[in-house]
Amino acid sequence: MCSAQCEKTEPTANFEIYIFSMKRKYFLYAFALTVLPLQAQDIYKVEQFSGEDLNGTARFVGMGGAMNALGADLSAIGTNPASIGLFRRNDVSLSGSVTTQPNALSLYNIDKSRASFDQLGFVYSTRIGGSSIKYLNFGFNYQKRRNFKSFIGLDGVDLGGLSQSMEMANLGSIYGKAKGDLAKRQTYVSPIAEVGYLGYLIDPDASGNLKPVNATKAYYQRAQHGGIQQYDFNVSMNYKDQIFAGLTFGFYNVNMNSYTLYSEDILDPGGSGQTQPYKMSNEQALTGNGFDVKAGVIFRPVENDPFRIGFSVSTPIWFSLTGNNLLLTHSPFTKPTEKDPGYATDDFDYNIRTPWKFNISLGTTVGNFLALDAEYEYKDYSGSSISYPDYNSLDPWTGISNNYQDKALKGEINRYLKGVSTFRLGAEARFAPGWFARLGYNYVSSPFSKDAFLNLFPNAGTSYGDSESILYQTGTDYVNLGDINRFTCGLGWHGKSFYVDLAYQYQVQKGDLYFFQVPVNSTEYRTNALKPQKIDLNRHNVLLTFGFKF
Repeated sequence: MCSAQCEKTEPTANFEIYIFSMKRKYFLYAFALTVLPLQAQDIYKVEQFSGEDLNGTARFVGMGGAMNALGADLSAIGTNPASIGLFRRNDVSLSGSVTTQPNALSLYNIDKSRASFDQLGFVYSTRIGGSSIKYLNFGFNYQKRRNFKSFIGLDGVDLGGLSQSMEMANLGSIYGKAKGDLAKRQTYVSPIAEVGYLGYLIDPDASGNLKPVNATKAYYQRAQHGGIQQYDFNVSMNYKDQIFAGLTFGFYNVNMNSYTLYSEDILDPGGSGQTQPYKMSNEQALTGNGFDVKAGVIFRPVENDPFRIGFSVSTPIWFSLTGNNLLLTHSPFTKPTEKDPGYATDDFDYNIRTPWKFNISLGTTVGNFLALDAEYEYKDYSGSSISYPDYNSLDPWTGISNNYQDKALKGEINRYLKGVSTFRLGAEARFAPGWFARLGYNYVSSPFSKDAFLNLFPNAGTSYGDSESILYQTGTDYVNLGDINRFTCGLGWHGKSFYVDLAYQYQVQKGDLYFFQVPVNSTEYRTNALKPQKIDLNRHNVLLTFGFKF
């Protein structure tokens, strides 16, 4: 396919050995809790780190997460720290769950349902006995903020002649060839364009323009595992049984891995009408940590009246992350004397700052048999940002580097991410001595604008003229997530000290999956000519909590 003057550099790894040996054990992890793209830094990564699952104790989940005015639940430590101030006894709890996505595909006979350890925490309650401050409480809670275990698969999707190689050609044409020490002996700045060039999927014509191929059908598999773990440390107080205030310091640990296998049936460029398979694997690993601060207050406007109002605010979470990607391909045009093309990035560091979060809640109790809570929460995802550590400007005293913002990605964040509203409703009824029934509803609006897409060509005033994320971007696929509707219920038994709670959660969510981005034309370059694939992300979750009060 390539002309004689197209001299290829030697790739970094062998695709066939890698794909079919399956030595990487994390490819065997499966079955969706959420399905989100795991790429280099981009707007979809910002959504991953800004959102959160409905998770925690079974009582919290059973009431749809609506506990921020009622308080006295460990999982509310991360949404309204003042809730810990309502404890009057020491409390220890432990929670685990099983989650199933009914429409997920099985992978290597692993069952669709996956167990998870979700929560462990305690409250140490100190009675002060004064006329003003009644209790001073200290709490700790571990909670799984997001669980990324997932698997999705699509077979035989009609591409109508479009091909991933068209985006490869665009990347190669716009970013051009690598210069100097920009990359490891590579020809093109973009790793995606590089493997396309080495596999003869994009080929310079006599004028130097890159010509892509055409494809008929696509096949897609993605397996992910890992997540974001949240560790909250709290101090709170009870003032005259009328005002409760608290402060929570949150620490986060990130460990995510993703494996994607994408393939196409490529049409013979010679016009025979025959097709040949092309395959690309994209393996990505991400680790890091984060930090935030949360403050909250709950107060009763009328003394001796159970009605209460809660308000809380959370600072952005400052995440510091390190990624590493491996991209491998198998092209039908690779010569017998050549290895299959591949590209491995070095470790790359970046930071994500999530948006501020505000919550207001209303709660009350009716006698000793009914508790009600309703709340609204808001996060403006466009307030997020991505930055990079500047290792050339280390502070001589602390050794900490300054950061500089990715202006190109900030423009994409402002354009395609929006404010997210969350509504929560919860009710708990005591129907017999020690026995409780719970119902809840939880709604989260979509964070994406309708025209959102993975733009691999953002302009910015960086040293390369564009977002530096292009140096590490090894994937072209993305998912635009829709609204989330969660319906929950629960049952609990509370004895004098020991208690057990059970909750069920049904989450309804849809998504649009795109394999790559091909502009409709030069004037509508933000409109994708490729049709989206509708994905059903509905899931069932059963959660059990054991606790002890003393």
